[in-house]
Amino acid sequence: MSARAGAGRTARLGLIGALLLALVGGVGSPAVTEAAFTDAEHGTSVALTAIVVPAPIIDTCVAQTLLLSLVLTPRVTITWHYPTAGYTGANARYFYSDTGLLGLISVPLGSGVTTTGPSSGTYTSTFQGTLLAGILGGSADIGLGAAHASGWVSPVSTAHATFPLLVGTGSCVISNA
Repeated sequence: MSARAGAGRTARLGLIGALLLALVGGVGSPAVTEAAFTDAEHGTSVALTAIVVPAPIIDTCVAQTLLLSLVLTPRVTITWHYPTAGYTGANARYFYSDTGLLGLISVPLGSGVTTTGPSSGTYTSTFQGTLLAGILGGSADIGLGAAHASGWVSPVSTAHATFPLLVGTGSCVISNA
């Protein structure tokens, strides 16, 4: 077979392929249907309820550098409460960040976070130890949210803590959700 015959055969196959594509692919617009929303049946007593999981309210925040067992230890202590009834300390979710790069990450209770209360509806949570190690003279963000048994979670209330270089009290800025 010559090169000229091969080229002719390829051109014919290409033409046949293009015709088939035009016939199959270019069928036209979709067919008209008789669908309509004219059914007389409808729901009569549908009740929907939505929940709003309240964000905990941070009342106070204290950032400190303490000398504990001859080690300078940063600590953030917050007092907080729920704005509505029906939530307990078990619903609380704790968050922390010392970089600001990745945002707040979840911290399990007992991993550098302790909570006591409620006392007259107010809880006290302390973030310290290895969680805040190495940020003397720096800053950190802590957060507090709430979770409902349904799986819904609240927005997160935060506090930005700035620690003194040596022993003493720094500053905190609270941002409630």
